[in-house]
Amino acid sequence: RASAKTITAVIPYFGYSRQDRMIKGEPIAAADVAKLLETMGVDTVMCMDLHNDSLRGFFSPNVPVEHLLPGPVAAAYFHENLFDSTHREAQKELRRTGSRGATSGGSGVVEDGHPKVTVVAAHEGQVARATEFRKVLKILSGQDIELAFISKTRQYPGAKTYEPYLVGDVTGRHCIIIDDIVNTGSTLETCINQLKSSGASKVYAWATHGVFGPHSQDAPNRFQQCEALEYLLISNTVHSDVPLPDKVRKLNVAPLLAEAIARALRHGSITEMLNMDEYSK
Repeated sequence: RASAKTITAVIPYFGYSRQDRMIKGEPIAAADVAKLLETMGVDTVMCMDLHNDSLRGFFSPNVPVEHLLPGPVAAAYFHENLFDSTHREAQKELRRTGSRGATSGGSGVVEDGHPKVTVVAAHEGQVARATEFRKVLKILSGQDIELAFISKTRQYPGAKTYEPYLVGDVTGRHCIIIDDIVNTGSTLETCINQLKSSGASKVYAWATHGVFGPHSQDAPNRFQQCEALEYLLISNTVHSDVPLPDKVRKLNVAPLLAEAIARALRHGSITEMLNMDEYSK
């Protein structure tokens, strides 16, 4: 009716993205949302970090889906906060003490003042995200970044509890947990406790979407009271009326969306926006 040539739906958080398969006869709501958007006449969809990349297959072939991944932006945030700040503090300590090197010990800091970092996937489904995050952080820092993951195998489908199993060594290391959605916070809390009990020096976390709804309003306060957690970083893809404590930080991904929209209008490449392969050579 407005005589628009094309319609692009920019969706920072794709609702019902976790309902991407049929369980106990429930509808595949993510597919229903895709059909709804197509029926409304949307020509292109632009999303931020889909829960499962296969969700793009719910749209017909004539509706392209641009899948934006903010992991590299988060990696740059952690690089600035962990490597740059830790290195500056180490240099100040060296000047103060006159020592030639920083001790590693249980602090998780190597001799040149940089922390020993391990990127940890919150469960098997997050290994791909953690791998990409590790690659970017390794390029930015120039340091050896290790990878680990926590197995989240439940005894039977639909079970609410599971026995976590850590694959990898995190002793004396700074750990960054990678997940795409934090809601009630139970999975993240389990990961934090597992890493701390396994000897991690410090534990951080990154989740793209902080979905703190009416049923999980106490989750931010639980993270604030969690002594084992340094801080949780989330993006601003989801608005929350719940005031966030100091340990829950927000990363602004609006510039990433703005650049993607600008490239789409100019028919430029969105995939190359955060391509770090050239810097790794």
